[in-house]
Amino acid sequence: QAGGVAEGPFMGVADPVAPYDLRFIDEMVMHHQGAIISSRMMVSGSTRPQLRDLASRIQKGQQQQIDQMQAWRKQWYPNAPRASMSMDMMGGGQGSGMMSGMMSGQGSVDRMFLRMMIPHHQLAIDMSNDALHNAQHQELKGLAHEIIAGQSVEITEMEGHLHDWYGEGSTRDTAGSMREMMTRVYRP
Repeated sequence: QAGGVAEGPFMGVADPVAPYDLRFIDEMVMHHQGAIISSRMMVSGSTRPQLRDLASRIQKGQQQQIDQMQAWRKQWYPNAPRASMSMDMMGGGQGSGMMSGMMSGQGSVDRMFLRMMIPHHQLAIDMSNDALHNAQHQELKGLAHEIIAGQSVEITEMEGHLHDWYGEGSTRDTAGSMREMMTRVYRP
């Protein structure tokens, strides 16, 4: 806690004086949007059916959670101003070839996706663990349990692919440095 405001695992997308549950919703919606966009941009051209299947599950599951959180936001905080930033504002919805163009070959993109998405999922788990203790709405605590369970399974799956395909260990322990990097992006 800094200055009486619980920071928690947030990255500063949401208003720091907003109620905890509203901040969680705004931050997690943004976080989920990032995972959906990354999986579309990076994995749609993969030759690995396991990775395309994972990307499809990430997109479907996280979009359902976004829709639920947005419905709760309207219901619980009807007068709250619109979230300060979205992936649309960052241009995240454009240029599906952008990431592919940065790497030589889809195999490199597949590897980069796995190395990035493991700590990205870990951040969502960290936020959700925090919500189990700090959220006011039971529905949000239920969603936090769902995120922890689902993304833990997906991390294990991605760690297996990273090991089997590239002989590499998990990147889960880079979640802290990813959070710091994202915080600098959102709070210049």
